[in-house]
Amino acid sequence: MTATELSETDLRFVRRAIANAVANVEIGNRPFAAILVGADGDILVEDCDRTALSGDPLSHGEVNVIRTAIQKYGLDRMTTATLYVNSEPCSMCAGTILRSGIGRVIYAATGAVAGPYLTGGRMLGQRYPSDAIFALAGDKLRVTSGVLLEEAVRPFELYVARGAV
Repeated sequence: MTATELSETDLRFVRRAIANAVANVEIGNRPFAAILVGADGDILVEDCDRTALSGDPLSHGEVNVIRTAIQKYGLDRMTTATLYVNSEPCSMCAGTILRSGIGRVIYAATGAVAGPYLTGGRMLGQRYPSDAIFALAGDKLRVTSGVLLEEAVRPFELYVARGAV
């Protein structure tokens, strides 16, 4: 599926992930957010990257969402869920997505779009692409990337403007 073939519902959830990432930057965290939506269209869990304020380098939005969803709903519900993310998942998050069995991922900013905004810090500026990891899932995982790119840069622009990098 290409970005132009997404439904209005898909686009609404991508926009919500982008807005959540903006809000996350505003409270002092990094510009990443994820939303897991069930097959029925209901939000199962949404969360953000909490590494800056928690000091936990594993507290990425995708990992936080998946961990909570599995505890709350079990693994069986993951195969029919869609994960919406404001930016390309890193390799750690991609592996977590793969291991959880989520059936569909839609993300806005690709690493090439977000990368130039993330040039400072100990780990920022290094790219940890997800595509090779997602490819391991074969046809069990459908991934759509590069959605709403003009809107997707907002959390990263704010992050830089606040001097976070």
